[in-house]
Parts: sequence; C-alpha cells; structure tokens
Amino acid sequence: MLQTALTRRLGIDHPIVQAGMGAEAGAALASAVSEAGGLGTLGTIGTPPALVASAMARVRDLTARPFAINLVTFEGAPLRDELLDLGIAERATIVTLSFGDSVPAILRFRAAGAFVIVQAQDAQQAEAALHAGADAIIAQGSEAGGHTGRRGTLSFAAQVLSLAGQTPVLVAGGVGDGKGLAAALAMGAAGVVMGTRFKASEEFAGNPAHKAAIISSDGGDTISDLSNDGAYPFRWPENVRGRVVATPFGRHWAGRVEELRARAESYDSPRGIFSDATLDPPLDLNWAGESSGLVEEVLPAAEIVRRTVAEAERLLRKVSAVLG
Repeated sequence: MLQTALTRRLGIDHPIVQAGMGAEAGAALASAVSEAGGLGTLGTIGTPPALVASAMARVRDLTARPFAINLVTFEGAPLRDELLDLGIAERATIVTLSFGDSVPAILRFRAAGAFVIVQAQDAQQAEAALHAGADAIIAQGSEAGGHTGRRGTLSFAAQVLSLAGQTPVLVAGGVGDGKGLAAALAMGAAGVVMGTRFKASEEFAGNPAHKAAIISSDGGDTISDLSNDGAYPFRWPENVRGRVVATPFGRHWAGRVEELRARAESYDSPRGIFSDATLDPPLDLNWAGESSGLVEEVLPAAEIVRRTVAEAERLLRKVSAVLG
C-alpha cells in the first residue's frame, strides 16, 4: 500500500486525486473514485448551486469515504461567489481551489475547518497559497488537459516541492498511469491528480465521442491555446491556457482568439455562440491533456485506481535496485 502525508491526513487508501474538471465529473465519478480508495472530486464551474448541493448529497448517499469539491476563484468566473458560499454552507470538508487569487477563499475555508488544496500554475501562486495556510498544493504542469499554466510538469513540481517544506504537494499534468504516480512519489510528492484518465471512465458523464478521441490520441495532437476559451463570455486569468484534443473547431481557430471573441460577442442569445448550429466547423472542444496517449480503453473508475496503484507499486519496488 502506498502511504503518504496525504493519505494519512485524509484517511484515504491511495494517493490519487480525481481532478474536478467540469460538471460532467459528477456524483457517480466522485463516489466511485472515493469508494476505490482515492479522493473523488465534484466539478462545479458554472453549475447552479442547487445542482451542486444535490450532487454533494448524492455522493454522501453513495459513499462514506472522503470526497472533495472543486471551486474556481478567478474574477469573472460564472457563479463563483455563489458556489464558494455554497461550499461553506454545505460544510465541505475537502475543497480544491483553482485559478486566480485563491487567498480569500483559503482563509474562509480554513476558518470553516475544511482541508484546503490549492492548484497552482506558477511559483507565485504556490507561494501565496502556502503563505495563506493551504493544507496541500497541486503543482499543475502544462501537459494537463482542460485549463492549465505554461510550466512543464517535472521542473515545476520540483520547484514547488522545494518551496512547500512539510506541506504535501500533488503533481498534475501528464499523469495517466502508475508510471506517473511512481515518478511523483519518487521525487517526494504526496500524490497525483488525474483528469484525462478519469474522463475516459464509465462514470464520467461526458460525450462518448470525446472519450473515443482520447483513446485514439497519441498524446501529440492536443492544442494549448487561448482560442479554446474564445467562445465563452468570460476570460480566464492571463497565466492560464486551455488544452484540448484537437478537433476541426480547435484547429480552425488556433491563434485567432480575438477574432473568435468578436464573433462570439455578436450573438444576442444568452447562450451566445453556443446557440449557433450553423457554425462551420461546429463548436466542439474536447478538454483533455497529453496523457491521452496513455489511455487505451474506457474503464470503471475503480479499475483505473486499481491498475494505477498496482503499476506504481511494482515500479517503486524496483527503485531500490538503482541504489546498488
């Protein structure tokens, strides 16, 4: 069994955290990962608070194990303040905070008694979160799917480990199997965060075609570009880029973010460009990272956890032989 500062502190069996991702990372996925001994996470961005509250209640019905909710903290994020308030009102015991200035939310949730994990994309964010008392830090490298920074995972994780002292550090970005978990633990991390691998799970409530595209990907066909967010009516922080498995839409608009934003702003519908079924190529963003190249099939979340841990254990047993 792989025991770390994170597993001991949270009472989980395995140092694997499922990334929050979007609302498709709902109660079924979070509860399955937690039941398997990892830390499942509910995605919340842009989700009405009542639906998040219902999802939290559903997870509590499905498992007695710990789980987290993921909350974004940047200015302009849809329903940001309402969702932060909900986390407090629902007495979330574990929260992951992502993007923008997380310090006010760290202080609120720490005062409420929650275990606060903060995802950082650069050293300044990590230092600010540590100074504010974050219980753990996620060092998120640019290989990650969805929204991420511009630092490579390996060097950034090493830097955050040096900054963090005794605060547990989790590694995210390009981790999709036991090799990534073993590498993270060997460099001193307390665990990993996996998103793309869990997107290709049976419990992830997403587009089956997107799962199939992840399986077909060799990991080299992802696009990290500001244009991946140009269709949305809000802007992510400047240090954040969206990474997707390439689609015709993503290829067409790559490098043309201002042109895409201007087009998106021309719609009168509340759904903006998402209301336009005549787009050519159609609007299709498959949020996933370079670890797509490690995904060969859709699996139950529990089997993903089991295989990841088993592979990491095998590899770590061999590490001692390197010392001679």
